[in-house]
Amino acid sequence: KELDFFAIDDVVGKGLPLWLPNGTVIRDALEQYMKELEFADGYVRVATPQLAKTDLYYQTGHLPLYAKHMYPFMELKEANEEGNEEVRETYVLRPMNCPHHHRVFASRLRSYRELPMRIAEYGQVYRYEDSGALSGLLRVRGFCMNDAHIYCTEEQIESEFIKVMEMIRTLYETLGLEKYYFRFSSWDPDDPKGKEKYVDNPAAWAASEEHMRRAMKNSGLPYDEVPGEAAFYGPKIDVQLQTVTGREETVSTNQLDFAVPTRLDLTYRGADNTDHHPFCIHRAPASTHERFVAFLIEHFGGAFPTWMAPVQVRVIPVAEAFNDYAAAIVARLRKQLVRAEVDDSHETMGKKIRLASTEKIPNVLVVGEREQQEATVTLRRYGSRDQTTLPLDAFEADLLRRIRERELDRIGWGE
Repeated sequence: KELDFFAIDDVVGKGLPLWLPNGTVIRDALEQYMKELEFADGYVRVATPQLAKTDLYYQTGHLPLYAKHMYPFMELKEANEEGNEEVRETYVLRPMNCPHHHRVFASRLRSYRELPMRIAEYGQVYRYEDSGALSGLLRVRGFCMNDAHIYCTEEQIESEFIKVMEMIRTLYETLGLEKYYFRFSSWDPDDPKGKEKYVDNPAAWAASEEHMRRAMKNSGLPYDEVPGEAAFYGPKIDVQLQTVTGREETVSTNQLDFAVPTRLDLTYRGADNTDHHPFCIHRAPASTHERFVAFLIEHFGGAFPTWMAPVQVRVIPVAEAFNDYAAAIVARLRKQLVRAEVDDSHETMGKKIRLASTEKIPNVLVVGEREQQEATVTLRRYGSRDQTTLPLDAFEADLLRRIRERELDRIGWGE
C-alpha cells in the first residue's frame, strides 16, 4: 500500500482491484515482456469482448458446470408484438477467454498449413469468489490473464508443449524465480464421480496423458504426477512456486484439451482434403496480472529491477542552483523512454535520499557543481551505501543496457 501499486475500493466492489500508476507500470512491463516472448514464438494477438451470450458457455460445457463461479446473467428484454417484455438474449461476464478464442479459430475455414495456430490475448475475465476467500491481489473477482490457445494436430502436441515449458523457464529465469516445480494433474479413472468431473473418453485421456508425459521427459524438467486433479476436458501441468515466506502456490496452469474442439465442431482441412478436429493447448505462463504481480511484490520485496520499476531514475540536485542541470538530465533520459524524475522539493538532500530509498528507487543520481561542470552524475543504487561518480554518457549507456537486457539489478537486495 505504501508503494501505491493498487487499491481495493468498496464503492467499486470487493475483489475488483484498481491499478494505480505505479502498479500499472509493473503490469505493463510484464505484459510487454510476455508479448515479446510470444511474438518470438510465432503467436498472433487478438482482442475479444469481456462478455458473451450464455449459449457460448453451454456449447463449451462450462455451463452448467461452472455456473457457481460466474456472475449473474444479464437478460436483455425487448417488447414483443403484444407490447409485453420478453427475454431476447442472455449475456454473462466471461470467466475465461478460451470460448472466445475458439470462435476466433472458427471464424473461417482453416488449413493444416496454418497449424499450429497460436492465439494470444491478455484478456480480462470475471469469476465470482466468496468474499471470505478474497485476498489483496492473490484472490480477486476481476483479473487479466496472460492467455493463449494453441490449435494443433496430434503430432504437434509434444513439440508445442515443450515450447511452452521453455517459455516458462525463460520467464522465471529472467525474474530470478528459482524455487518452483511442475505438477502433472492426470485423470483418475477410479474416481466414483469421474463421469461428473471429466469428459468420458478413456482412450483420449490415455493418449493425451502419454503425450504430456513424453513432452515433460523430453523437456528435461522434473515433475510430480497427481491423479484426479485434471481439468474436465484434459490433463494439465501446473507450475508450483515456493514464495519467499515458504508457502506453495500455483502460479501457472497449462492444459491439453482434446474434448472441447470436438464438442464445438472446430475443424481444419487436412492434407487428405478432409476435415479434422484440432487439439487445443491452453497456456498461461505468467498467470494473471493480479496474481503474478502479487508474487513479484513479495519476491522483490517491492524493490523491482530497473526495467520494471515504476520510477527508474530519480535525480536529486544538492541545491536549487543545479535544478536546471537535473531537469536536463531527466529530459534527456525521458527521450529514451526512461521513467525519470527530479526531486526539486525544498527538503534537505539527506531526506530526499531517504525518501528515494523508502520508495525503493533503483537508481538515484545526485548532482551538484562538480557534476554540472564535468557533465557527470553521482550514482547511488538502491540498497547500497556506495556511490560512484561517472560521466552522464556512461551512466545512460549502462542504464539503457540494463533495461534492454532486463537485468535483475541485485545490488543491495536481501540486505
